[in-house]
Amino acid sequence: SLLTLALVPWLVSGCSTYQSPKPTTDAPPLALPKTAAPAPPAPAPIVFECRWLEGSITLDGKADEPAWRRAQVISNFAMPWLGAGAHPAPTATKARLLWDRDFLYFHAEMQDHDIYASETNHDGYLWLGDVFEIFLKPAKDKKGYYEFEFNPANATLDMFLPSRGGGGFNRFKSDGAFHLESNVRLDGTLNNYLDTDKGWSVEGRIPWKNFARTGGRPEPGEEWTFALCRADFSVGQDDPALSTSAPLQRLDFHNFESYSPLRFIGPAPETRVPWNTSRVVGSPEPPPPYRAFVAFPNLKIEKPVNIYTAPGTDHLLLIELQKSGANVSRVRRFVNRPDVATADIVLETPDTAFGLAFHPGFATNGFVFMGSNGPGEKGRKFTRVTRFTMQRAAPFRFDPASRLLLIEWPSDGHNGADVCFGNDGMLYVTSGDGTSDSDDNVVGQDLSKLTAKVLRLDVNQPANGQQYSVPRDNPFVDLAGARPETWAYGLRNPWKISNDPESGQIWVGENGQDIWEMARLLERGANYGWSVYEGSHPFYLARKMGPHPLTKPTLEHHHSEARSLTGGVVYRGSKLPALRGVYIYGDYSTGKIWGARHDGQRVTWHQELTSTRLAISGFGLDDQRDLLVLDHVGGIYRLEPTPPATTPLPPFPRKLSETGLFTSTKPLRADAALIPYSVNSPLWSDGAHKERFLALPGDTQIGFTHNRGWDFPEGAVLVKHFALDLEAGNPASRRRLETRLLTPQQNEWVGYTYLWNDEQTDATLLGAAAADREFTVRDAAAAGGSRTVKWHFPSRSECMVCHSRAAKYVLGLTEVQMNRAHDYGGGHVENQLEHLERLGVLTINPAAYERDAVRRELSATGLKAEKLDAAVKAVSVNPGQRTIAEKSTLLPRSGAGLRKLADPADTTASLEARARSYLQANCAHCHVAAGGGNAQFDVDFLVERDAMKLLNVAPVHHTFGLPDARLIAPGAPERSLLLHRLTHRDAGHMPPLAT
Repeated sequence: SLLTLALVPWLVSGCSTYQSPKPTTDAPPLALPKTAAPAPPAPAPIVFECRWLEGSITLDGKADEPAWRRAQVISNFAMPWLGAGAHPAPTATKARLLWDRDFLYFHAEMQDHDIYASETNHDGYLWLGDVFEIFLKPAKDKKGYYEFEFNPANATLDMFLPSRGGGGFNRFKSDGAFHLESNVRLDGTLNNYLDTDKGWSVEGRIPWKNFARTGGRPEPGEEWTFALCRADFSVGQDDPALSTSAPLQRLDFHNFESYSPLRFIGPAPETRVPWNTSRVVGSPEPPPPYRAFVAFPNLKIEKPVNIYTAPGTDHLLLIELQKSGANVSRVRRFVNRPDVATADIVLETPDTAFGLAFHPGFATNGFVFMGSNGPGEKGRKFTRVTRFTMQRAAPFRFDPASRLLLIEWPSDGHNGADVCFGNDGMLYVTSGDGTSDSDDNVVGQDLSKLTAKVLRLDVNQPANGQQYSVPRDNPFVDLAGARPETWAYGLRNPWKISNDPESGQIWVGENGQDIWEMARLLERGANYGWSVYEGSHPFYLARKMGPHPLTKPTLEHHHSEARSLTGGVVYRGSKLPALRGVYIYGDYSTGKIWGARHDGQRVTWHQELTSTRLAISGFGLDDQRDLLVLDHVGGIYRLEPTPPATTPLPPFPRKLSETGLFTSTKPLRADAALIPYSVNSPLWSDGAHKERFLALPGDTQIGFTHNRGWDFPEGAVLVKHFALDLEAGNPASRRRLETRLLTPQQNEWVGYTYLWNDEQTDATLLGAAAADREFTVRDAAAAGGSRTVKWHFPSRSECMVCHSRAAKYVLGLTEVQMNRAHDYGGGHVENQLEHLERLGVLTINPAAYERDAVRRELSATGLKAEKLDAAVKAVSVNPGQRTIAEKSTLLPRSGAGLRKLADPADTTASLEARARSYLQANCAHCHVAAGGGNAQFDVDFLVERDAMKLLNVAPVHHTFGLPDARLIAPGAPERSLLLHRLTHRDAGHMPPLAT
């Protein structure tokens, strides 16, 4: 028939809705007969709507839920290829589409007098019987599209076609797994041609994750194109009745140029009350005495790590780690002028350069020594010291041919590699432990190796076939087995060494591991303890200490205020006279800068100088001995005294009632803009009751992340109330103890505590230091009918012990904690994540989520390494197709599809989920990778059990006298160290700041 002839091109290009009794997909294309009507002009396309699902749907084929009433009814099924005029389908069809975060839902109700389906196999030739089809094309300018088919026997076909002419049905029918769900309802009998039927309907859903190869789920307001199509076979008709909702210009259901637009309507937003009353701005402390300003505003630089003055000149030499290009690092030269705009390259090196030292006789020999790390023999990395000859006048170029290797050793991680000359004319060289974690090679106390040390070399008198000799007054030259180059040992990752020529002091900054950062005034023969100690604190006490006692740090900072210390210089300039003779150093992560004065015997003065937003990577002195501060993001800064504020900020609120968070503190009534929330697994706080609120200034938003804490805007405030029942089980006796605020201010998180007064009418800001109070709780279960609760009000620095960098500072506002229902009052109970989504406060990166989700799912099947990478690539976005969005207002899944912690008190949850949720809330802010807990286990809820290093693992620290101790000994609580540490308040208890 003409119909069959017209279908042949369509059969060749892809799957069909109708084929001859012997199916073929490789017949030659046939043209329509000359008598066929010309294609009519294309009418203006109708934009159909796929609306947001409100409520739930049961896939039973009935579509009788209230949710379906919101859907647009698509009933314009016709045969537009027949030319001008209306050509309605001989049998009526009503279809509807809905969507949510996880699925595309569909329902089609079809009039059919002869319900027929010959195919029952998945991806079979469904079009040889009655069939309903959905064609979806995600992007008009991309070739990929999808075909889904359903027949009255509830057989399905699903297929992604990367292009219409790329091979069709036989090639792509089994390319990738889909997860269709559908149910069919018949109003008649199947495959009985002797009776008269009324029709059939199909209801189903398609997961958006199956659309990964074309960018996944649509965004609200996005338009795709689509065609709903149908074939209706009937006794007495030679050919099936074909119809479609799209204005197809020819009889080809794959004619996607004529598909209809389909606009995805997102969820109805909820009006958000803006919070514009915040007074939690600035700091209760006075402004710091100094502030940073750009030294060379016209100079563009990349990733600077060290800066020096060329001896006897006003030229500066800057070491940069390049962001891209063939060379790893380079040295650039420029004049010390504020308006300088260019910097010449004087050396390029494939090594990662860390430091330079000019020979005391540079004026005559031009020798410059470089500390660096780079490739060496057998593919290993080496830290090395190299000597160059440099021009002693502009342009100060290094002579690459003069390169002379002095010394090197294997190192890949904590490399040190900084250099300086002391007043004694000797070259001092730093080395780290050579790894990227907790002294994995256990070299910190090993004197037989060059790692984890400060070395002292005589480069003026080479000996024994080397380019240096060992000074006879080095402390370990006569110690058997010790490397004689050693001056001091037990360092993890010394980041910068500097000499002050005026005092002869040599200072070393050192990056700590878990909790402490250090700076040290270098001492001859010192043992700085790593990795038995971290600073002055026990780390791996079970490891063997070297033959010398611990030398404690000169300066030490807890991770609440410093997390990656950058060593500095002794200031000798004139612009900051109060700082003359002060060792100035800083922190890469927090941007803080401190100064300390040391008289050779002790520290006589130590103060924070300023808090910046800089990623401080180095310090230097110019030709006037004035300070230069390097920002690794790209910039050189100086310090100046902080001027008096011309428009001073309003005073920081000393009362809770002054914060702008509450319209009343008695009764406690939050501002309407505050968003209440709760968590799945609360931190244990001595049985205290807690209320939590989130305040976001103006229309700012939160960056939703899949792992650990979310990203919050400047000025956001997290609020948590603590209250205690002074009579156990009696809410009427409840007393408010404190209200804690956590807020990011000037790119740094800070915590504040407000103590409630006895009248319970207001709370007063606690000073920077901690406080303790005792409360008596009447409790019939306690001895004497009461018990004493010792309540600790944390200091500001203590707040940041748990709110750590590894946890991204916020603990409760995470996917796994917030994924729960919350009662917002007035009968409004809703999943918190979905509530925040509707308020429009979340911004999500679907691309990052989907990449992570795909990798996790495939990794769970046992795939590893290259096979895993290939499998991820196969189901990810295909080249040349629509790409996944980088920013969305929709959650990546509904709450039911996202991860969550269990409530440890919920006995309906699995025991393992409850235990791991408890550990997540109480321990994981430190005991995760790089989290500050110096045990080796990781109790992050998302870590696989085998990777936790917790079960049946011997402790690396104290055993507290437990027999055959294990961190957790399954079935043996008496041998389980973790349990022991939780059950007492003596030395070694955990967690450190709670009970």
